[in-house]
Amino acid sequence: MRITNEAAATAYRVLDKCAEDLEAVGPWRWSCAVRNGARLPMDASLDEGFLQLACRPDGIRRSGAALQRALEGNSALSGGVKLALNSSSSGLHLRAELAVLDERQLLDRMERALKGFHDGVGLLRSLECDSGGESNAAPRAAESAINLGELLRGSSWSCAERGPNDFSAKLGAESAPPAAIRMTENGLDLSVELVRANTAPEMSRQALAVFLLTVSSALRMARGYATAADGHESYGFQVCLPAAPAAEEIDHGLAALSIAYRMCAREADVLLNDAAARCYLAARESSTNPHQHEEEN
Repeated sequence: MRITNEAAATAYRVLDKCAEDLEAVGPWRWSCAVRNGARLPMDASLDEGFLQLACRPDGIRRSGAALQRALEGNSALSGGVKLALNSSSSGLHLRAELAVLDERQLLDRMERALKGFHDGVGLLRSLECDSGGESNAAPRAAESAINLGELLRGSSWSCAERGPNDFSAKLGAESAPPAAIRMTENGLDLSVELVRANTAPEMSRQALAVFLLTVSSALRMARGYATAADGHESYGFQVCLPAAPAAEEIDHGLAALSIAYRMCAREADVLLNDAAARCYLAARESSTNPHQHEEEN
């Protein structure tokens, strides 16, 4: 295939350096395998200036408990990698979307993503046992030699300082709370909360997991998350960037959170209702309770 697009040429060169068995399967689409320990099959494609990577390990099944723990574990993955769920798929998969700015930048992002993919495969395997154990802890806030205020001034978004290495940005979505911006051990973390509950019904937890993981498959850069702290549960979206991202990557990340909030906030709030959650799960055939329909009747 003759490459005429510079972004595609850059993506191809980086994949050629990081992957094996690289093969074109369509316009700006490739199949390959990567190694960072185990060998992982990977699908790659270029779309609107982003290199999109997807890994679908064999044998990963889906259950309500596993999906809830996947959503809780999402924010622990590094390199911008996320657990996601296709609406037509019976299993979870891993994916990442990397902005293509130049070859050096993309090579660095690709190397970061490889670690996230391999950590993600380990998390997926742990979900198969449905043991109900604790999910991976969210990354901790980290000290950094990088001046976060200076870094954010290069962005086109208006950011306000809330504390040491703690900033916020007003998103381009009506009624959205400010996005939280902080440095963590995984890099620069951008996040926005959709809904919060003291104790969400079990069916709501399952429905929110299915919904947010499915949307994560369609959204660029943003990944759904769930956390529990201080007596409440929080659901939202997060973007994980390197510790010193380009201004364009910060811009893309905040735009992704704006789109995620605009698309999902109202639906997430509805799913906190037990009856609405049960209807949603029935429509998606995602409930793992074999007596659900008998109980509803």
